[in-house]
Amino acid sequence: MRMITVILAVVLAGSTAMAQQSVPPPPQPALDKPAVSGPSLEVTLKFIQDKLNTIGTVNFAGYVHDSANNTDGVQKFSATISNAAANAGACTLSYHRLVLNNGSREHDENMFINLRDVQSIAVLPDEQDWQMYLVRSGDTTKTVKDVPEISALVIKLNNGKDPTLRFYEQDLADRVAKAMVHAVELCGGGPKPEPF
Repeated sequence: MRMITVILAVVLAGSTAMAQQSVPPPPQPALDKPAVSGPSLEVTLKFIQDKLNTIGTVNFAGYVHDSANNTDGVQKFSATISNAAANAGACTLSYHRLVLNNGSREHDENMFINLRDVQSIAVLPDEQDWQMYLVRSGDTTKTVKDVPEISALVIKLNNGKDPTLRFYEQDLADRVAKAMVHAVELCGGGPKPEPF
């Protein structure tokens, strides 16, 4: 009887050991995306909100030359950002945009940006932003020169829209862009990998 108990104990121990070996290990956390370090989302969005509310109105003239017929023109712009508000819980940024072109309202709208929908953020000379717009719209014979030189912070969204913020100071535009990139990372936005 004692021999049967010992054999049964060995068989049970062996089958338990085999069962333990056949159980796959628990899944490990994904290591493909490191944790984002730096200021919290609340601090980052507060910085963006405060800086956007200090921009006020940016006035500049866009001098346009058309080489097709050797003509020149000027458009006087006034771009105002106001009522910037950030919501860390919803990962959103909103503001009011008013753009006058030669005194006429070109844009007078409330803007809403979900930071999860942001694909890219870039700071470039405003005249370069205008030049790219002209080329996309088929106006390849026109060139633009801004006076004074203005920096454009261009935000590309998933829906194809690209809200643009204009700054007198490139340094401020760069700082706001850096904070926006950080906020987008914290919210899980940014470019999505393509399958091919």
